[in-house]
Amino acid sequence: MRKKNIKSFHLDMKSVSGTARARGAAPFTKAEQRRRQGIMTTLVLASLVACTFFLGHLVLLNYGHARSTALQATHHISGSTPGGHYLYYVLKEPQGFVLARALAGNSNQPLETPSVVASFGNGFGQSTTDGIISLQLSPDGHYLAIDGTRSDGELLWLFNTSQMTLKLEPASVSGTFLNWLPGSSDAFLYRPMFPRGPDAPLDNGVWNPGMWKINAASGNVTDIDIHVPSADLVDAIPSPDGSQILYSTSAGLGLGSEIWSMDAQGQHQTLLLHFSGNAQSIAGLLSWSPDGQTIAYERLADSPTPFLPASIWLMNRQGGNQHFLAQADGGHGFALIWSPDSKQVAFVSRTNPDDGQADQNTQALKSAVEVINLASQKVTTLANPALTGMQINASPTWDTTSSIVTFAAYNPLNPVLGGTIHYWSVSAQPGGTTPALTEIAQPVTHVIALA
Repeated sequence: MRKKNIKSFHLDMKSVSGTARARGAAPFTKAEQRRRQGIMTTLVLASLVACTFFLGHLVLLNYGHARSTALQATHHISGSTPGGHYLYYVLKEPQGFVLARALAGNSNQPLETPSVVASFGNGFGQSTTDGIISLQLSPDGHYLAIDGTRSDGELLWLFNTSQMTLKLEPASVSGTFLNWLPGSSDAFLYRPMFPRGPDAPLDNGVWNPGMWKINAASGNVTDIDIHVPSADLVDAIPSPDGSQILYSTSAGLGLGSEIWSMDAQGQHQTLLLHFSGNAQSIAGLLSWSPDGQTIAYERLADSPTPFLPASIWLMNRQGGNQHFLAQADGGHGFALIWSPDSKQVAFVSRTNPDDGQADQNTQALKSAVEVINLASQKVTTLANPALTGMQINASPTWDTTSSIVTFAAYNPLNPVLGGTIHYWSVSAQPGGTTPALTEIAQPVTHVIALA
């Protein structure tokens, strides 16, 4: 196994110092390069079809096939900034995609029509090859990470919420945003996939990075050797206290996956779990409980079929006490959302699991919002198409008391005008057989992302 020290460097459009892989590390053999290139090609296609569902906290309202014009809407992301508590959206306008935000209420609902705060420019959003994969606000609310795709690769934009500026970071690399680190460090985990142009950080002409830790303010990059190509990295998420990072890897379709643990400096890497290639053997959507003691995650189908159902599992931070929780939707990127008291998990399930069209076409998805109580193991359906009149019910968020869930409901999106998102609130406490749903905000229109 190749060893290297953790390297740090600064990455920008004009200069690169340091390397993405320690100098002297053995390059891949030609046979290994061919195998990795095949895996990388598979994963790039899959990342636009189904593999980006692996991202922790990646919550999309819809997810489309790479070779279709199926549409997705971005999940709203809420966060506090110096100007207040906001929900963020990517909207479709004639000139392309724009970033917008609206003041948020106590139930994470918009209190006003979203206002445009930035434009992506360069016609981004006008082509059917353009899309948004995820939005995620930093813990301190200073930055919003926007992961998107264009014809030339997957790119990351960072929006400074106080300066109201939008920039590509890293500008010379194509890759995937994973998760913010906790606290106010403004650092995040990133999966570098491909170099873009002459300013990309190559090591003697070889592209061979691991997992990156990037500082949003300075652009400084720390490369962590995970002993597999970055293309094998599925998901990574830090613990709430920042002391531990869990990450999952897979060498390709049919080869299963592994869950690993390491400390915050990338040291003491330990294999926690190995899943052989079978029906549900790709570990992703890792989600720590707020108290840091338990991890919920999904085992997704190890299959080229993009939207097969998945299963939710629970484990402790050492990988022990594994047990099954519930069946869930698979492939659309709906995150597992813990209640603040660490006693419940909200998730999205498929209400048409036997519909083969929905296995292939995101427009055929019908979904429900459900909650599982960890003590009783009881699953409660909070919303479904019959209750809201909307085909897709997703993106649950909790209130601070762990008793109320707000979620989004919508129908498949229009490729020209975007989609209309409705906000509903419902009690998650045990009660009657039919939850009492309340629509709590004016719908938000023109929400769209092309996949």
